[in-house]
Order: sequence, then C-alpha cells, then structure tokens
Amino acid sequence: MAQAENAFSKARLEAFSDGVLAVIITIMVLDLKAPESDDLAALTKLWPSFAIYVVSFAFVAIYWINHHAIMMAARQATVSLIWANNALLLCLSLIPFATAYVGKTHISPLATMVYAALQFACGLAFMLTYSTIVAQRRDDAEFVAAARARRWQNRAANIVYLVSILVAAISPVSALALFVAVAVAYVVPGLFNEAPLPRSAQSEG
Repeated sequence: MAQAENAFSKARLEAFSDGVLAVIITIMVLDLKAPESDDLAALTKLWPSFAIYVVSFAFVAIYWINHHAIMMAARQATVSLIWANNALLLCLSLIPFATAYVGKTHISPLATMVYAALQFACGLAFMLTYSTIVAQRRDDAEFVAAARARRWQNRAANIVYLVSILVAAISPVSALALFVAVAVAYVVPGLFNEAPLPRSAQSEG
C-alpha cells in the first residue's frame, strides 16, 4: 500500500483523469454523423443526437471542473482514492455509449432510462471519490463543515437522476429536461452552486 502511494502523486492522478475525460469528449463528437444529403429535413432528423450530445458534454465538463476542485483538497493519492477515482472514470467512460444509444433511438424510453441510470452511477462514484478525500481531512473542521454542504448538493442531484429513471419510462423528453435542469443548476451561480472549498484546502492545492 505504501509503495502504491509513493508511485502515484495527485498531479499524476489528475493528469490521467484529464486524459480520460478528453478521450470521452472526443469519442462523443465522433459519434455525430453528418447527413448524407444537403436536405434540411435530413439535418433536422439529427436533433436527438445533437441534443443529447450537448447534455453529455455539459455533464463531462461539470465533472471535470468538480474533479479538479476536489483533487485540490486531497492530501495524497492513497490506494482508496486511486480506486475510487478509477470507479468514477469507469462510469464516465460509458457516457459516449449511452449518448449514442439515446441519439440513435431518438430518445426512446429504454435508452433514456439507461442514460439516467448511468448518470446516477456517475453521481454515486463521484460521491465515493469525494468521501475518500473527506476522510483524509477529517481532522480539518473547516473542511468537514464545507464538505457537508457539498455532499447535500450532490445527493440532491442523485435524487433527480433516480427520479429521472422512472420519468424516462413515461416521458423521455421530460427526463431529458431534468438532466438539463441539473446541469444548469451546477453552471449558473446561485442556483445549485458548489460550496467553495475552505482556504486551507485551496492553499494546499
């Protein structure tokens, strides 16, 4: 265990994660196929693929930003953090598949349910990774207090993902609207904004 911790640094772990996320976005955009004709109708038929691509891109970008934020707070790349991070990357790596599935089936109920379930899995994996970091800093009262608010925000998002699985069975477009709402809430300040890391954590990053 000590050897694994000495072999990995936070910088190496984050660099590897950044590379995986970059590949994920590249795979998603390669799945966007241009129509074979210049007919406007042929182009508009691709709207489901473009819509779910934009949603997926927003989610990957949000995970990238938040991943960087929590890695700044980590004290070291422990074995538990490495594997929690790998679990997160495993879930995120399936986003291109789920995105293509939703687009090619024109936002069908089953495909949208699979997409929602994957978002829920990604949310759980992110919470696991963050909890591992919080455990490293359990002696830092300021950080633990800030982490409490961040955890509630992530739990609220996971509840929405869980609900969207059921909603997708009835109205896939409504489930898609829930995904967009979560993404907007993370992006627009003041709606669902992540609690800032304490200054002690930022200075260590």
